[in-house]
Amino acid sequence: MTAPATTGGKSPDPRREVVINLVLNVAAPLAIFYGLRAAGVGQWLALALGVVPPGVRAVWTVTKRRRVDGLAVFTLSILVLSVAVSFLTGSTRFLLAKDGWMTAVAGLWMLATLPRMPFYHQAIRSFTTGATHERAEIAWRDSPAFRHMMRVATAIWGVGLVLDAGVRVVLAYTLPVDRVPLVSGLQYVAVFVALEVSSQIYLRRAGARVDIETGQEREASS
Repeated sequence: MTAPATTGGKSPDPRREVVINLVLNVAAPLAIFYGLRAAGVGQWLALALGVVPPGVRAVWTVTKRRRVDGLAVFTLSILVLSVAVSFLTGSTRFLLAKDGWMTAVAGLWMLATLPRMPFYHQAIRSFTTGATHERAEIAWRDSPAFRHMMRVATAIWGVGLVLDAGVRVVLAYTLPVDRVPLVSGLQYVAVFVALEVSSQIYLRRAGARVDIETGQEREASS
């Protein structure tokens, strides 16, 4: 997820975080699962060890920032809970479905932010600094069109993730176990790209209206 063009200025590039997330949440678990399966390790253990990279990332995030990061704690909690419940029930399918549960909660949380400060604007506040951050804050305070734009962008991601979660859970309980991690990984990439592209297309179109509104307000005040 990247900041919309209307905020202008230079902001930290989020591409590095995207690459890190893809490596730790997709590539590493896939490599661990299929590597262990090729070595003759059972399905449950191979899946359980696949949660190590995302878990390490969550712990590292909290340690680095030296404060409780809600998203990191949420991720770590879901991972630990999924492994624990799967261990107690002996259900490999439940462990496979953990990505669906995590995605569903993330999507519902995004939608829950809509009435106040939507998630997309929260992300912009986190990723931007200096003049860019200040312009985004002013736009949020003074521009109804900008606030509407942030809410629609958040809704795109929230609804998309909830729908994605439903598909993940269904696939986890219907496909052969050894196929699910690969399908889930490919789905992760495809859904991220689809949501990013669709939200950016919307933001660029809506951003033009925000710029016009801001220009009109400046002319009226001058």
